[in-house]
Amino acid sequence: MTEQVIFDRGYRTYDGPRTGPTGARRAVYREGLRRILGLGRKARLKVFPWSLISIALISAAIFIGIHWAIGDIAESVGQGVPSYGGLFDFYSAISLLFIAFAGPQLLIPDRTKGVLSVYFSRPLTVDGYLLSKVGSFATLVGAFYIVPQTVLHIGLALISDDGFLPYLGDNLDILWKVPATTLCFVALHGSLVFILSSVIGRTGIAAAAFLGVLTAGTAIAARVAEASFAGARWVSLLALEQHPRIVRDYLFEDTVDYPAELAGFEVWASVAVVAALAAVAVWFVRIRYRRLA
Repeated sequence: MTEQVIFDRGYRTYDGPRTGPTGARRAVYREGLRRILGLGRKARLKVFPWSLISIALISAAIFIGIHWAIGDIAESVGQGVPSYGGLFDFYSAISLLFIAFAGPQLLIPDRTKGVLSVYFSRPLTVDGYLLSKVGSFATLVGAFYIVPQTVLHIGLALISDDGFLPYLGDNLDILWKVPATTLCFVALHGSLVFILSSVIGRTGIAAAAFLGVLTAGTAIAARVAEASFAGARWVSLLALEQHPRIVRDYLFEDTVDYPAELAGFEVWASVAVVAALAAVAVWFVRIRYRRLA
């Protein structure tokens, strides 16, 4: 008969601060940021997000250099060099790749690896968990739009013939137009990627589905909206990718005509579509995770 041996592992009870649900939400929020950026993970998982971030910042610097080389901001904008509105158009293509990566990474691994039960065994509710995930997503994707716009704004002020402070004073409307446009892009894209990521179990498939709905789905909806059957104009509202751009064009006074506009819809229809999709996402994802809790 073997002898029983007791090992003293030096177990001690936790005597640190009890942060409760607020601390749990902060921990999930920080973990979401780290997961998207690949911090504390293998090097290959850092390459894609940081490459896109680098491209975004370098592009803003290049555009500032082009404005400076031409010598006149109004003239350079007239020649097609992106300014505030055009920068959104340029960055939306990059951000779609970033969102297709970030959204599935936030939601899917927790389900497939079976750690949701660990999260919800703590003082953390389903709503708190999802709010923290949304916070991580909105922080990084919002910064993906706003930081380059800030760099561009300061850069244009530095090269303006009117001077730094006069340029900033003459363009105070940028301080609300850029965040409002960013909110539309983040809300629509975030709502769609969260819906898909809540039901699809593979990150690659969820990313492909997200890009497919926004690219192929938008093209199909735009083509069907041109048909002559009754109610065809309403199909134009399913061209989801175009609604944030319609809001952007309205705020920055651009003149591109998208299918929804050609079908007779005003900018408020696009705002309503973004708000409706966000409401559906909140309802659907919340119910989905309540069932999993």
